Amino acid sequence: MAPTELATSQTVLAPVYSKPASAERTVICPDCRGMAPKLIHDFASGDLLCGGCNTAVGDRLIGSHSAWRSAMKHSRQAEEDARILMSLQTASPRSDDTISSFGRGDGDSGGSSPVSLEKGAILSRALRSRTHDRVAAQRHERQERNLMRAFGEISAACTTMDLPPVIDSTARDLFKRVEAENLHRGKNIDAIIATCIFLACRQKSLPRTFKEICALTKVPRKDIGRTFKFLKEKLGAEASPMSSDDLMTRFCANLSLLSSAQECAVMLNQMAKQRDTLAGKSPVSIAGACIYMASHLVGQPRDAKVISHVAGVSEVTIKNSYKLLFADRYQLVSDAILGTSPMASLEYLPVP
Repeated sequence: MAPTELATSQTVLAPVYSKPASAERTVICPDCRGMAPKLIHDFASGDLLCGGCNTAVGDRLIGSHSAWRSAMKHSRQAEEDARILMSLQTASPRSDDTISSFGRGDGDSGGSSPVSLEKGAILSRALRSRTHDRVAAQRHERQERNLMRAFGEISAACTTMDLPPVIDSTARDLFKRVEAENLHRGKNIDAIIATCIFLACRQKSLPRTFKEICALTKVPRKDIGRTFKFLKEKLGAEASPMSSDDLMTRFCANLSLLSSAQECAVMLNQMAKQRDTLAGKSPVSIAGACIYMASHLVGQPRDAKVISHVAGVSEVTIKNSYKLLFADRYQLVSDAILGTSPMASLEYLPVP
């Protein structure tokens, strides 16, 4: 290596160059004035020394010796790590550019030195941790927003349907579990809320029909049914099956029937179960048919169309079930049923 390449611009004592007749440049020590002095590399201090008088000819030399790299690494590692971590506190949103700049190697070779790779690894780990915290905060904020919306809709629905506070509390607990287990991913949030209300009513033995929940929440019945099966399986929620006995009192109240008609409908329902007259029919169909028959039996007739609107089943379904009851009327209608009202008579029953 030529002396002219080893002497840098940051020298303690600038070497004196002479230009002999041969036009070749030679270096002369500025202290001892020796021609072509012996130059010594001091890797510990990074200086270029004159071998004759030990004068520093140049400093801040970067050598390729392994001892120099080791000394640089151990002496400046703590300082570099502290500086990198400190810079994270004031890093801009475009921190990916910073990572890429550390990923590129030092020098003109374009390679990645061990020091730069380690810097990049430290910065990448810190930024990943920072990103993870930011994502966690966003997830928590989204969960809080979903809970606030769901709780408001559940309370409004329970108030509209005149449900007790226990239904409201149970539906909220169910939605909390759905949110905590992230079961609503890919699901309609409105269907989740409607299903939580429906499931809460089943658990507390205050069942509501699918049509009642659909009319209140504006969610299609098919979506509620599909979501109900999904949540019941995932949450392991126990839901008591709905029976016609659970619907009889409410349907009669909505139809403005007197207590005698309600009592007659309940007794008809029990007799039909004992004789399996309406075996295979849905609880809503059984309740609608029994109420239709009882209302005519005690002289408080209600049209099948009106009952279908209250029960949430079609008029044809109610009349088809009533045909079975009418065919078995002499075994179903006992003296106890006729005794519920002084006006009760089989003659009032319409012929299907």
